[in-house]
Amino acid sequence: MTTTATAAATTAIDTLDDAAIRATASRVVHHARAMGRPVVDEAGVSAAHIGRGGVFMNVAVVREQPTDWAHTLAVIADVIPVGVVATLVTPFTTPDLRSAGWRLVGHPPLMARLPGAAAPPPVPAELRIHEVVDRAGLEVFERTLVEGYPVPELQPYEPGRFFDERVLGGPTRLWVGHVDGQPVAAAAGHVAAGVNSVEMVATLAHARGRGYGGAVTWAATTGDASLPAVLFASDLGRPVYERLGYTALTRWTIWYRA
Repeated sequence: MTTTATAAATTAIDTLDDAAIRATASRVVHHARAMGRPVVDEAGVSAAHIGRGGVFMNVAVVREQPTDWAHTLAVIADVIPVGVVATLVTPFTTPDLRSAGWRLVGHPPLMARLPGAAAPPPVPAELRIHEVVDRAGLEVFERTLVEGYPVPELQPYEPGRFFDERVLGGPTRLWVGHVDGQPVAAAAGHVAAGVNSVEMVATLAHARGRGYGGAVTWAATTGDASLPAVLFASDLGRPVYERLGYTALTRWTIWYRA
């Protein structure tokens, strides 16, 4: 028998899962449209060709269970041509896409945090967190992400291969943490579908384990402090997010095409 409490919990998970997929798609579509890049946002799939490579740039979000995966992949290929690095994200079970040139990345947990779920983490005294507001700050954010995540296909970092300032001032906000004037960590938040969707969390290798990543993630998590937050966790980052009040809800699927 399903109790009222169990039904309510299941509904909350389903609601946040749906909000997460819509917010993830919103971020991809918003960035492409803001910069005039190729994009599709039709029933069931959102995809954008933002640059020459990079796990966060050319992204396809499959929002509804396809009845014909070949058609879905063709829609994606019309926007992100075969031969261009791309990432496919979906909450649904997928067939084996290797024959179509995709490589399975894995099934990362979708995590969510409700407002007030945990107290703010202690910010290291030496860390200064700045929100990106201009082109110069955007280049610092990009370099920190490319080197800290890392994103090998965008190394060495070159300005102009990622975003431009047209993505600023809207639903996407970016933060960079500095120590002694040097960037050490970065995180992004995108407000859509009633959640803060947190992405692009990175800490430079020499600066890990000091609380910098958690502090910038908190900034993205509370971009709109009245809303829940969602993110995908890696095995390395999951304990950090749990300390911020995040809980794993379900697992999604990510494929990568080189």
